[in-house]
Amino acid sequence: MVKLIIVRHCQAQGNLERFFQGKIDTDITPTGRAQIGAVSEMLCAEPIDVIYTTPLRRAQITAEGINVYHNVDIKIDARLAEIDAGLWEGRYLKDIEVEYPEQFDNWRNHPDIFAAPGGETMKQVYDRVSAAVNDIILDNDGKTVCIVSHGCAIKNLMCYLHGWDISRIGELPIGTNTSVNVVRAEGSNFEIIIENHTDHLSTIA
Repeated sequence: MVKLIIVRHCQAQGNLERFFQGKIDTDITPTGRAQIGAVSEMLCAEPIDVIYTTPLRRAQITAEGINVYHNVDIKIDARLAEIDAGLWEGRYLKDIEVEYPEQFDNWRNHPDIFAAPGGETMKQVYDRVSAAVNDIILDNDGKTVCIVSHGCAIKNLMCYLHGWDISRIGELPIGTNTSVNVVRAEGSNFEIIIENHTDHLSTIA
């Protein structure tokens, strides 16, 4: 059995300013720092054996904050990174909605068929995060693993861990920054214990 603790990264500049971050690196915000403090305190007593994160700064900084209480290896897996949004990256959402109305509607309402212009399809994200978590589970039998990733990537990952194919991804929300999911994995059987937990953020303005 493997216990997966899946955490979305803290608030970064794109979350605050409402532009599409995708695979570009952005700085975290003061609120993001506070969120890291809150989630790391929440997870301080968890017997975390290893942390996996993405190559992107906002996820790595979150992982390093959680690791303050654990001092374990942090491993980088690029397959856990956010969707490559192509021409949308760095663009404000309000402008994307005007310039790409059909694709933006798919992003909001039909994510299973979404394809980022010049970037990835949602199905490609689903396939790579699924492959990543399967490898992580195989490599960490009997351990508690923390995964720090991104909103869209985690949405795809949780869809897979629910046992759903990509057609049902629209049933899941994108979790808040530093929201926490907990899943027990026994081979290819997954049990969702906690989903989009945010109680630790209640004291943050």
